[in-house]
Amino acid sequence: MPAALEPVEHECLACYLLRAVCAQGCDGTQLFLLAYRDANAPRATAVARKMQLLGGYCDCEILANAIRPITREANQAVENDEELVCKGVRRGTTQPCEHWLMRRGVQWGGGQFRRRSA
Repeated sequence: MPAALEPVEHECLACYLLRAVCAQGCDGTQLFLLAYRDANAPRATAVARKMQLLGGYCDCEILANAIRPITREANQAVENDEELVCKGVRRGTTQPCEHWLMRRGVQWGGGQFRRRSA
């Protein structure tokens, strides 16, 4: 099993997953999701289960099914397997930065992509 890359300070989950999957590939597990949770959001104990409910059974499926890019820069990074400069989030959150939109599902609001309310 490859060692997970360390998340950068204030890097969001989606940007970290993109960077890690581009660098090391996906091994069919939630290795990078769990590494992010342990380093940045240890209280988010249900995030792995919630991602599975949204169709994210491994790191690359999280990027394909649970989180989608909404900016031109993020779209290009996903299409070209390139790194993306994260817009930043507060420590302890698993929410994506402004480049991404999290799918809201089962417990997160109906299975649709919606913007966060202000």
